[in-house]
Amino acid sequence: MQAGPANTARQLATINRIARIAIDDLELRPMLQRIVDTLKQEFGWEFVACATIDRAENCFVCDAVAGAIDSEVAVGYRRALGSGIVGRCAATGQTFDIDDARGHPDVIDTLSGTGSELCVPVLHRGEVLAVLNAESRTVGAFRGQRALLETVADQIAGVLRAARLHAALQRAHDELQAAYQQLDGIARRDGLTGLGNRRWFDARLRECILAAHRDEKPLALLIVDVDHFKAYNDNYGHPAGDASLRELATVMAEIFDTQEQRAARYGGEEFALILPGQTLEQAIAQAERLRHAVQQRARVHLHAPGGVVTVSIGCAQLQAGDDADTLLARADRALYAAKRAGRNRVAGGND
Repeated sequence: MQAGPANTARQLATINRIARIAIDDLELRPMLQRIVDTLKQEFGWEFVACATIDRAENCFVCDAVAGAIDSEVAVGYRRALGSGIVGRCAATGQTFDIDDARGHPDVIDTLSGTGSELCVPVLHRGEVLAVLNAESRTVGAFRGQRALLETVADQIAGVLRAARLHAALQRAHDELQAAYQQLDGIARRDGLTGLGNRRWFDARLRECILAAHRDEKPLALLIVDVDHFKAYNDNYGHPAGDASLRELATVMAEIFDTQEQRAARYGGEEFALILPGQTLEQAIAQAERLRHAVQQRARVHLHAPGGVVTVSIGCAQLQAGDDADTLLARADRALYAAKRAGRNRVAGGND
């Protein structure tokens, strides 16, 4: 490019344009891509790229490419620091302005006929953050352009640093969010059975009751209690008691296998199931399936009348004006009715 007032004005306009791009966009790769696109468009350079430095891997990584000719270099291309002109620029922080690249010992010919290469470091307080690299098949293609590219590098250095910090903060934020969600999931899950715990159940029941009242749809609740569980624990030991609770949780998961009908450990040997959209009659039918499935497992319990582990279940349906406490109280009364009737039974009521 020939020197002159018109070209100087064009260079200044391009530098201002690149400065605006750097300020407007803190997403690293989109920003760098717009910058190399602008350099190629304004000056007709055959190949322009920007590579950032990966200190952990001791290499540079190409993050943006604009080219009118084929090259081995693409986004994601990486090479060790110190190798080739770009690697040396990244390692030393020095500009390399190679007027005739033919046969140059440090030039890696990614253009299949590289004639000239201009490589400028992007420095922030002495640290090389990135490298701007322009290549051409023509000898002397970048004569007089070194100051321009160094000015562009200076323009974007601070913003590039900010973009890297922004990316690091975003990663940290995402990791914290993931950790919070994991901890929240743990806090809402029963450690023994893997079912929802009382905290999850209380929140879910309130949500379901509000939705049922709002949408005028039925909602049923089951309270499940393991029969003669204290006798089982006393005679077979707590590890066996824990195993029986886990087995019951497995049976529940098999029968109530939707997210809406997920079971919860209500406390001790008691479990609860919220059944959105189900009437009392439908809930009783589901409860009978569960009661029968537990009995069919035939887990030995010689200190219970039937000789196997069984459950009693109380069922209740949401009524107008009900809240969580009144619905739970009605299901609880139904559960004790089942126990008074001899256990290993299902009872339902809306009184």
